[in-house]
Amino acid sequence: MDKFLLAKYLSFVLLGISIVIYVIGDMLYRLIAFQGPLFAGALLGWYTINYYTPKDKFVEFEDSMVPVTSIVLRRRSWIGFTTAVALLVPWLTPPLFRLGLIYPEVYILAFICDFIGGFIAGYFIPSLKFMEKVILYSLGFAADIFYVMLLYIYSLLYNISQTSLVDHVLVYVYSIKFLEAIIFAVYIIKKVNAI
Repeated sequence: MDKFLLAKYLSFVLLGISIVIYVIGDMLYRLIAFQGPLFAGALLGWYTINYYTPKDKFVEFEDSMVPVTSIVLRRRSWIGFTTAVALLVPWLTPPLFRLGLIYPEVYILAFICDFIGGFIAGYFIPSLKFMEKVILYSLGFAADIFYVMLLYIYSLLYNISQTSLVDHVLVYVYSIKFLEAIIFAVYIIKKVNAI
């Protein structure tokens, strides 16, 4: 299967899993479920810019073929990533997260904002140089540590046992972060022509 179509279908699977987690999951699983629309949107953004660019509109950029649109957007990529962060971060704050637990429509709005933020980030990813992608991933790793701290803070706020918190963190690490790290490691290895 074409890698772009795989990204498209995988984004829909991630969205579906996130919706199921929202319906049947507890509060911490709902917090973890915010990762679903973010990654789904990023995959769909990456798919969109690559799949819908005509083959004669690709140019070589750091030994890779990227859409010419990505080169044009390169100087404005900081605007895209700033917008993505602005759409993602507010929903993780205690007041808005609490509202999302009480009012499903607020949670749905948060999901939509996460998806759009992820889409924007995914759309701009091809415009980044290799080292910029490495830096972005490193910042994402730092954000993951913050995310685990958020899980801990919310477990205290909602009187969730530490055993349950450990279970949630393990699910978060092995179901999301471990796979993400593998994918990025394969990308780096391919980039340096080791495989």
